[in-house]
Parts: sequence; C-alpha cells; structure tokens
Amino acid sequence: MSKDDTWVRLHTGWAPREMGWALWQPGYVAEPWPRVELRPAFTFYICQDIAAGGRGIVARATVTKLVRTMEVKSPEEAYQQIADTLFDDDLTIPPEGWRANPYNGHKSASPWPQQLTAWRAETEEVGPYVLPELSSFPRSGWLRTPNIAL
Repeated sequence: MSKDDTWVRLHTGWAPREMGWALWQPGYVAEPWPRVELRPAFTFYICQDIAAGGRGIVARATVTKLVRTMEVKSPEEAYQQIADTLFDDDLTIPPEGWRANPYNGHKSASPWPQQLTAWRAETEEVGPYVLPELSSFPRSGWLRTPNIAL
C-alpha cells in the first residue's frame, strides 16, 4: 500500500455519523485499520448505501477527538470513556441510545473486557461517488484505496 492511499470507513447507520467506534476482543487484530493514521486531523471518507442503489462515498471526515485503543471492562465503561472524551453540548448520545444501538447490543453480549477505539470528526458532504471497490468492505469496516484523492 502506498502512503498516498486514502482510507474509507463503511457507515452502517449509526448516529450521529460524526462519531465512530469499534469494540473487539483482546488479541484480535483488525485488518486493515488505520492504526498509525487515526489521530486528530486524520482525514478519511465515509461510505454508505445510497438511494440510487449500491454504496457511495458521501462525506469527507476529519478527526477532531480520539479515544485511543484501550481496554474497557464493560459496556458501561466503554460508554463512559466515549462520553468523557467525545461528547459536548453539541453532540451526545444518551445512555439508552447507546444501549439501543444494534452494534453495541451485539458487542454487549460478547465476553468482556474488550478493546475500544472511538473518534469524533467534522464532516463535509461530498458525492455520492460510486466506485467498484465500495461494494465489499473488509470485516474491520475500513478500506484503503489509491482510487480517491483527498
């Protein structure tokens, strides 16, 4: 992979779109994943299903805040870490909204502790831009491609 490749994150309906997070079992190594790049000022694209069918890039996102990968002992601790670092008067998810998120519900049923990474980004609407490689994403939800220029 080239240093000029661009990262794309698959958005599967979580809200708000300006936030993203991942939970996984200790020892699991998500690939591909922007381990080095994921920090404040990191820019990536958001891809989601589009009304015309298929998937398209719909926004450019720039990370503003980050919860670096850390171990959390419970879903409540994961929520609290995100709340303490990423929420403010303009953007928050109430605890009941967090628990109702299907991804979080699935992860809550998994063994704990888990690893948590979370970020908040400013987004700018673009596109939608449809590319063939957007039809299939790696399990990590991140795609690295040379076919998009920031």
